[in-house]
Amino acid sequence: MPLFCHSGYHTLHHSGCHLGQNAMANSKSSSGFTLIEVLIAAVILFSALAVTAELYSASSLSSQKASYKAHFYQINPIAITTIKAEVRSLSENRKLTELASEFNISGIHYQWQAQRIAFEPRAPDDEDSSPPRQQFGLFQVNVVAQNTQTDKIDEFQFRVATW
Repeated sequence: MPLFCHSGYHTLHHSGCHLGQNAMANSKSSSGFTLIEVLIAAVILFSALAVTAELYSASSLSSQKASYKAHFYQINPIAITTIKAEVRSLSENRKLTELASEFNISGIHYQWQAQRIAFEPRAPDDEDSSPPRQQFGLFQVNVVAQNTQTDKIDEFQFRVATW
């Protein structure tokens, strides 16, 4: 219940104590946050959210790259085995010095070219009446592998011995 004092100030009666207007003014000013405090807290919060979003984005991109590389390296041995078999099969025609082909495996398009870099005969035998024919070839194979979903391209090379 409000009471008026002889000094003319408005006072509040609480548990037998009288609080003056100055005490009420002090309690009002310390009961909330100032605008600057709220703005600083918002800046800190949004900065933390921005850093978290950037970290998530970077880790997501890194995860996608790792997934692509893992898929590529899982399929690669199959592709290399296929290419080696094709080179050996095509090299039966001993006149061919350059070979090429392409194929798809599990969403990866492989295009390869092979060039014979060596062609040697077997070791001569005492019973040979003529020098042995050219029999052993070595091909340098260059491969371009393109992921058909992401258009990422990887290139690698290896050598294949033929007989």
